[in-house]
Amino acid sequence: MKAEGVDLLGTAVGHMKEKDFMGMDREWIQRETENFHVFYREADRDFAGALIERIEAFYQDICRRAYLEPEEDGYDLYVCGTVEEFLHGTGYAKEYYQDWMVGNADSVRRRLCILAPRGKGDLSQEYQEYLIKVMLHEVTHIVFNRICPGNRCGLWLSEGTAVCLAGQLDPEHASDRDYPRLAYLAGETDPVAFADKGGYTYGGIYVRYLMELLGMERFLSVYRGECRLEELLENSFESRAIAFCKELQVRG
Repeated sequence: MKAEGVDLLGTAVGHMKEKDFMGMDREWIQRETENFHVFYREADRDFAGALIERIEAFYQDICRRAYLEPEEDGYDLYVCGTVEEFLHGTGYAKEYYQDWMVGNADSVRRRLCILAPRGKGDLSQEYQEYLIKVMLHEVTHIVFNRICPGNRCGLWLSEGTAVCLAGQLDPEHASDRDYPRLAYLAGETDPVAFADKGGYTYGGIYVRYLMELLGMERFLSVYRGECRLEELLENSFESRAIAFCKELQVRG
C-alpha cells in the first residue's frame, strides 16, 4: 500500500487493490492506526472515520484492563458494504447467516469484519452507533482470546464479557422474573441457539455483576479457568445480577 498522506485523525491514508479478500480486484481505501489497517469503500468513508475515532483507544484500554500489551502485529478491519462481502470476509455460509450477524472477529486470520450501515439500508446515527459498539464487541474478543483461546472459557463468558465491555448492556429489556439460569446458558455452544436463549442480553448482565463481585483480577482468573465459577455463585446470583444492572442503569 502506498500512503498518500495523513488525515486529520493522524492515520495514514492510501488506496490499494485487495485480491485476497474477495478474490477479485476492487479498490479499497486504506487507513492505518497504530494497531489496525482499516479497509473501506468511498461510500462508507464517514462510517469508517467514526469507527476509526473509537477503535484504537478502545483496543488499548481493553488491553490495559486485561493486563496485556498490544500485539506487535496489527489487525485488518474490513468495512463491508454488502452482505455478500460480509459473507466472503467472515467465511459464513449463506444458510448459516442470520440477519443480526453484522460483525465478526477472526483471531487466526487477524481479521475483523463489520457490515456497513448501507448494507442494511439504515444510515441513521443510532444504527451507526449500534454498529460501532458491535465492532468494539469484536475487538474485545480478539483481546480476550489471548487469555483463553477458542472460547474454551465457554460461549456465555466470552460473549458476556464482550457485551459488557463494549457498552452493550441492556438491563431495561431484561426480565427480573423470566430469565435464563446461568447453568442453562453455560451449556450452550451454538451461537445461534445461544442468541435465541437471550444469551447476549443476560450473559452481559451476569458478567457485569461477576466483575463487580470479584474485581477484575479475580474475574480474569475465572476467565482463564484457574478457579471454579460454581464455587463463587449463590442460588440467587441471576436475580441479583439483573437487579444490580437495572440499578446501574437508573443511576446513569
